[in-house]
Amino acid sequence: MSIKEVKNYLPEDLIEILEKIYTTGQLDSIYKSFYKGRSTSFRINTLKGSTKEVMEELMKSKIKAVNHPVLKNAFIVRDKKGSTLRKLEVYKYGKIYLQNISSMFPPLFLDLKEDLVILDMCAAPGGKSLYMADLTNNKATILANDVNEIRRERLNYNIEKQGASSIIAFGSDGSLIGKRLNRYFDRILLDAPCSGEGIIQINFNKRFNGWNKRRLEYYPKLQKKLIDSAYNALKPGGTMVYSTCTLNTFENEEVIHYILEKYKDLRLEKININLSNIIRGRVKYDDKIYNDDLKNAIRIIPNKHMEGFFIAKLIKAKE
Repeated sequence: MSIKEVKNYLPEDLIEILEKIYTTGQLDSIYKSFYKGRSTSFRINTLKGSTKEVMEELMKSKIKAVNHPVLKNAFIVRDKKGSTLRKLEVYKYGKIYLQNISSMFPPLFLDLKEDLVILDMCAAPGGKSLYMADLTNNKATILANDVNEIRRERLNYNIEKQGASSIIAFGSDGSLIGKRLNRYFDRILLDAPCSGEGIIQINFNKRFNGWNKRRLEYYPKLQKKLIDSAYNALKPGGTMVYSTCTLNTFENEEVIHYILEKYKDLRLEKININLSNIIRGRVKYDDKIYNDDLKNAIRIIPNKHMEGFFIAKLIKAKE
């Protein structure tokens, strides 16, 4: 299928936004990911399993998996769907966790250590919280919040299955956490609810209708409420990572520009990943000019392996 044919399935407003942000080559990668989808990938949960035993079972099942070049315990599966991996013993016993590669990156920039108090503000189904528990050997305190009760049930199921005993799940309005737990957390991950442009999957039986311009009015307002709350909940000297799986500037650079302008004790630290589909955050969109430090943030261009993501790392000054 040609790129032109793919675009016929997408809303014109979305195409217009994307084509103002990305180069022709980047747009090709984005549109291809929309119709071809992304590879199955997983992370080895070292709280329960080892690379050796996981690889042995994959070999027995004739499943080929390639180690990701940047993420030590992450693997990309060739020519197999997630349903195939869900039949494996290593999956049933929580020794692997199915997760897109892009989704594994945000926790890595929190400078995690044992004994920290960490908030995952919008956590369910829990992939990033589980990874943080793994990275800290279950020796940090991780509060995983999700206001949706059904999603929180899935979060609790995953916590138990993955042996992530350092995670405490709770259900609060994220925008109120900053008042209730003011300056309480050493680290905060705000993987914000968003319009999900980076994970679009086209069904060729009908035009894609999972996006409309009204989302770009709703989500930025919510994201700004949440990041305000996260700022208030973060200790001086603490680190916050803001991420989304969407591709526009309104939910990404504009939200970070807003928080940097509002709180002068926040600094946007440069993120570096050596991958070909990583670009810097934007400092301009149309006639809008954003804080020049936004070039320190990153965008992950979706491709055959990775979903589209935006990631920004914020440091709150010590008193």
